[in-house]
Amino acid sequence: MTNTLLRSIRERILDESEPLDGLLRKCLLLGAETGSNALRDWARSELNGYSSDESIPEYRVLPTPPIVMSSVSGNYLSKGQHLHRFELPAKASEVIPDQFHITQPIGELEQISTSKSVSFIAPELNLAKIIWNRSLDSDFQQILDLSYTIAGSTLAGVMSKVRTQLVEIIADLSSDIPLDELPKKAQVDSAVSQRIGTQYNTTIHATHGSTAIGNKAQATINGITIEEAIQLLDAARSIASDKVADDEDKAELLEAIEELRTVVSQPAPDTGHVVKEVGKLRKIAERIGGAALIAAVDGSASALMELAMSGAFG
Repeated sequence: MTNTLLRSIRERILDESEPLDGLLRKCLLLGAETGSNALRDWARSELNGYSSDESIPEYRVLPTPPIVMSSVSGNYLSKGQHLHRFELPAKASEVIPDQFHITQPIGELEQISTSKSVSFIAPELNLAKIIWNRSLDSDFQQILDLSYTIAGSTLAGVMSKVRTQLVEIIADLSSDIPLDELPKKAQVDSAVSQRIGTQYNTTIHATHGSTAIGNKAQATINGITIEEAIQLLDAARSIASDKVADDEDKAELLEAIEELRTVVSQPAPDTGHVVKEVGKLRKIAERIGGAALIAAVDGSASALMELAMSGAFG
């Protein structure tokens, strides 16, 4: 099989109807047969998606897409308003990065690229929402939701670039090597390095949610670190102090916030403990109610939950 693997990939790679994930699985095998971890790692990341402790190729990096806003002003509810990030208030726009990273697996991209548009949410949008709402008269105005939107055709374009990279790699390997021979490890590594190019660390943006994998305090979700998640928690505490009228409710809520803050501020927070305290805080906020309070708590809780689920804590 190893003697025909390069030929098999080359014969199928220019067939646009050939599933891209199948070709990438062949690359996994080719990397294993040649001992090229570079090819295996690239193919595996394309198949499984990129995590925040990996590096991401430039063809998966886009300018920050339009932001879609839902808001309420008095009795008027507005949905689907498209904004550029610089149309947000200055302090809110500062937390929105100027790049967006497409990190989904090829299989998922194939599915969602058939849609006219796809919505993405991310923790920095929760932070921007909190900052924006704090500048508004919350009795009459409220930002309810912020999300990114990307055309399905843009995602299809990313997939096309993945296929092009694969063609380039196989073309490099087959130009000097007979198709019935197995390339040397050094040849495969060189082809991957040349075609994929310089990469850099990134984070994941996921459709209708956010995921990331990081390492302790250096972990990020879409650029948000543990320290920044704690800042979100501090913002929630400030809003709780200002907006909660009932003294008993306020005391209970502030105590829950402080307990969660203490847990996540430890050198090696326990994931289970973080999840438990986040759930407790959310229940209290939902019981007390209030759009500004729930939005603030949700922003910090969502960021901490994503960090917890991605392995950022102990």
